[in-house]
Amino acid sequence: MLNWRNIFKSWTGVPVLILVVLAGVWFFPGYRSWQIQRAYDKVEEPYYTDTYGGATPEETYDLFIDALKDGDVELASRYFVIYKQDDWLKTLKEYEKSGIILSFAKELEDTKKIWKKSEKSDEETTSFTYKVLIEEDDTATFEGQEINIPAGNYTNETVFIKYPSGVWKLEGL
Repeated sequence: MLNWRNIFKSWTGVPVLILVVLAGVWFFPGYRSWQIQRAYDKVEEPYYTDTYGGATPEETYDLFIDALKDGDVELASRYFVIYKQDDWLKTLKEYEKSGIILSFAKELEDTKKIWKKSEKSDEETTSFTYKVLIEEDDTATFEGQEINIPAGNYTNETVFIKYPSGVWKLEGL
């Protein structure tokens, strides 16, 4: 029979004590929920600390265009939502390498002139739609692939998301 009074009089009781404490911590539900909350906070932290963007979607768009005009593709990519920044940085570097970054910025400026705010916009997501007429079939090269663009009328959308930090980020062009 195990005598609890004598178990801690020798070093053999130390591992038993450690196991008892670890089991208590592991099964204590408050500790587990604290661990889960801490992990969740760590994942969410960038959304609360990201300050790249404007107080309005239009301001973010203007900051994005200004960064493109200045040739700062790194900064320009920061105006996108976090999970798209790396992809956009890669794309913008390709545009820069191809020498079309300034014409891209000009195209975006012209697009803003014909924007119409979408009816589905709310306090946390805003989108602007615009129509584009392609008069003749065309092709474009993107990431080494030829893309066929048939003639026609197209409706495009620029989408913004408001981050918990209060800035608006580009979600899609």
